[in-house]
Amino acid sequence: MKYMSQEKKRSKAEIEALLFATNGLTLDEISERIGIDKKIAEEILEDLELEHEKDERGIHVIQEGKLWKMSVKPEMTPQIKDLLPPELPKGLTKTLAVIAAKKPVRQSTIVKIRGNKAYDHVKKLIRSGFITADKKGNTQILDLTQKFFDYFKVSEKELKQQIKEE
Repeated sequence: MKYMSQEKKRSKAEIEALLFATNGLTLDEISERIGIDKKIAEEILEDLELEHEKDERGIHVIQEGKLWKMSVKPEMTPQIKDLLPPELPKGLTKTLAVIAAKKPVRQSTIVKIRGNKAYDHVKKLIRSGFITADKKGNTQILDLTQKFFDYFKVSEKELKQQIKEE
């Protein structure tokens, strides 16, 4: 094992804590928050990634797109699935399902289908990154984001096919 300075060990611990406490950060955000060079931060992240893999831990450090994350390994999901609260409450999920089925769709259409609670749902879905809203006249046009497709592990093509079948 190669020698690691005390400063680098501390940075490694700080990065690990950041990843544990967040839903992911970019390399820029990590290096800026810790106050270290991006190249060093990237080296540490890669070390953490390898370390978590070879130690057969239940969690791993991964890079998804531009975000570095700490998450439960897929093979551990069955053991913890019932312990995790659903990210989306049932009402939000229903509103999101209507948006997915009719996308792109006017917010006014969603409100007609789901009622006035849809205004609050739309705000929360925008904040959580599942949908976008573009102002058009007195309403907004709602559409899905890539986060939706990643979260539900479905492609746009598969979603269209599933909607057709129902």
